[in-house]
Amino acid sequence: MKSIDPAGGGSGCEQLTGEALERHLFLCADCRGRARLAAAWDAMREERPGDGTAAAADERFVAGVLAAVRRDGSRRRLRRLWLAAAAVLLFFFAAGANFADRAAAPASPEEEYAGLTAPSALDGLLPE
Repeated sequence: MKSIDPAGGGSGCEQLTGEALERHLFLCADCRGRARLAAAWDAMREERPGDGTAAAADERFVAGVLAAVRRDGSRRRLRRLWLAAAAVLLFFFAAGANFADRAAAPASPEEEYAGLTAPSALDGLLPE
C-alpha cells in the first residue's frame, strides 16, 4: 500500500508505510478518507487514454440514439398540440355555455316564485 499524500492533515502519519499504515488507516477516519481519495484519483489517471483523444463511438449506436431523440421530440410536439387543442375546445365550450345562459330571457318574479314552491321532478323518483 502507498503512503498517504503529505498535503493531508499533518498529523505525522504521512511517513507510515506498509503494515503500520494499514493499522493507522483502520483507526484514523481522516487519513482513511484521504487514502481512498488518492486511490480514486490514481485509478482515474490509469484509466485515461495516453494520447488524450476520446474513443470513437459506434456509428449504429449514435444513429440509434439520434433516432430515439427525434422520435421523443416528435412525440412531445404531438402531445403539446393535443393539449393546446383541448384547451381551446374547453375555452370555447365555456364561452358558449356562458353566452347561452345569458341569451335566455330572464324569468319574471312570478316564475321565480313558482319554481321555488313547485315540487321538483326528482321528488317523484325518491323513495319515501
